[in-house]
Amino acid sequence: MSEEDLQNIPELLGENVRKYRKQAGLTQEELSERLGITQKHLSVIENGTQFASATLIAKLSKELNVTPGFLFGGDMSSKQVNLLQSMIHNLINSQIQTLYLKLHREIEEIKEKL
Repeated sequence: MSEEDLQNIPELLGENVRKYRKQAGLTQEELSERLGITQKHLSVIENGTQFASATLIAKLSKELNVTPGFLFGGDMSSKQVNLLQSMIHNLINSQIQTLYLKLHREIEEIKEKL
């Protein structure tokens, strides 16, 4: 990541906070009240003039119902993230079940030999 990319991170965060705030139908005043910050503080974050703390990023993602990654340009919706997590969970469970059955068969074979 170049130095220029690093300088654009506050702007990227600000643009996405604004985008998701508007999608949620909230004004800066409403969101800032929910976050426990001033409207001016939220404004400078949205303008990319000031960067948010990790705690504030967590609060923003919760209030805007997006993962923190979305605030930095992620493309997947919360539903897509949940679907992907579910698919990964199912795949892992399937692999565990296959390994369990294989291990169970090997144990039975060992028992027969004893």
